[in-house]
Amino acid sequence: MRRNTRAAGLKKIVIDGAKIANKSEALAVFAARLGFTPEYVANLDALYDALGETGGRICVVLKNAKALRDKTGIFADGLIAVLEAFVRENEQAEFKIL
Repeated sequence: MRRNTRAAGLKKIVIDGAKIANKSEALAVFAARLGFTPEYVANLDALYDALGETGGRICVVLKNAKALRDKTGIFADGLIAVLEAFVRENEQAEFKIL
């Protein structure tokens, strides 16, 4: 989901699907970028909660989504759905697929 870039103050996280080998690694990358331990972000529900810890002031950029889907299957679709849902629920959040 694309929105106009907002004023400074959004935490930007860039995830490159080509560099992620599996579901566990994807969640661990999000955990690290959000400042949590991998155990804290162990599934998609926990990822949604961790994103909420940012106060909604976050911009997630997913590069190479097809590569992520090729490696993680339906997990990639679930990840995208969680990110899109988070943006719908948090007016200040942004999600972009490049």
